[in-house]
Amino acid sequence: MRGVKRYGGQVVKSGEILVRQCGTKFFPGPGVGIGNDFTLFALRAGQVKFEGPVGKRRVAVYESQVETEAAPVAVAA
Repeated sequence: MRGVKRYGGQVVKSGEILVRQCGTKFFPGPGVGIGNDFTLFALRAGQVKFEGPVGKRRVAVYESQVETEAAPVAVAA
C-alpha cells in the first residue's frame, strides 16, 4: 500500500520508510534518501518534517531536540 508511512513530528530511526509513492509527489530533503521505486527513507535518526509548497513538497529528517535530564550524582560522605 502506497502513502505516507511516518507523519510530521514522529521520531524515526535510520532506514525507516517515510513515504511510498509512484513518481515524485514528495522530494527528499535533508536526512532523507530516495530509492529506485521513489520510496523516501530516513538516512539518520531524528524527527520527520514536511516542508515546502504543495507543488514541491519535501520530506526532511532533523536531529531530535529531546533534552535528557542529568542523573543526580551521589557524593560519598
